[in-house]
Amino acid sequence: MESKNIAIIAIVAIVIIVVGLYASGMLTGATSTSENKTITILAGAGTIKAMNELKANFEEDNPGVTVDIRYGGSSELFGILETQKDADLFIPGDIKYMNESMNKGYIINDTVKNVTKHIPIIAVQEGNPKNITGLADLGKSDVKVVLGDPQGPAIGSTSEKILNKTNLTDNVTPNVVTYTTTVNQLLTYLVTGQADATIIWADMTTWSEGQGKITTVEIPKDQNIIKTIPIGVTVYTQDQDLAMKFEDYATSDEGLKIWEKWGFEPVNQS
Repeated sequence: MESKNIAIIAIVAIVIIVVGLYASGMLTGATSTSENKTITILAGAGTIKAMNELKANFEEDNPGVTVDIRYGGSSELFGILETQKDADLFIPGDIKYMNESMNKGYIINDTVKNVTKHIPIIAVQEGNPKNITGLADLGKSDVKVVLGDPQGPAIGSTSEKILNKTNLTDNVTPNVVTYTTTVNQLLTYLVTGQADATIIWADMTTWSEGQGKITTVEIPKDQNIIKTIPIGVTVYTQDQDLAMKFEDYATSDEGLKIWEKWGFEPVNQS
């Protein structure tokens, strides 16, 4: 009887050990560092193509990690960061929103890096039927213009500054059919024929949505206002190491090639 009891106790002990090993992940190969981890990123809508590819690659290289990206106009994203305080990384379309976030204490300042340049360009319907050759032509009486909302996407406030800089605001404003809340909508208005011209970011010319449907006109450097896209970890992050790991990837040689693939001009990281 005593031997039988010892055997039963031994079996129970083995079961407990096995269950414990499974729970710890030792028998399944899982580890607590790779399970159910999520980082949330607030990113300008104009970065969607590059960011989606960076997200996919990062998740593939880090099993168990989910990258949740919320896209929107930079002003909108700043508002979300300010009120909801739950993002790990902030990637606005204009560095001014990063500077404001830093000044208000929303960002871990020494994590901020410049990623790429953001270059405005005039986009018109394919073939340029209105013969638009520069900013002044946006003021022609027969040209319908769509612009970003100055209080919305980064391209909106940038377009406003460009028109003010060139003293064209009064000429162009009567031709504006609408102001959009995201930069993506500008392309939609153009390719659907609801507008003849707009000001978008040069990198958007790589998007399939505009391929064969738009023609671009460069803005001379002395008239243009070139912006910078930054990245930084917020003070609200729940996993600073993981957030920094994504930032390091997005600004690595491999990451910058992805930005370049989607029409961006990367900033030298050295």
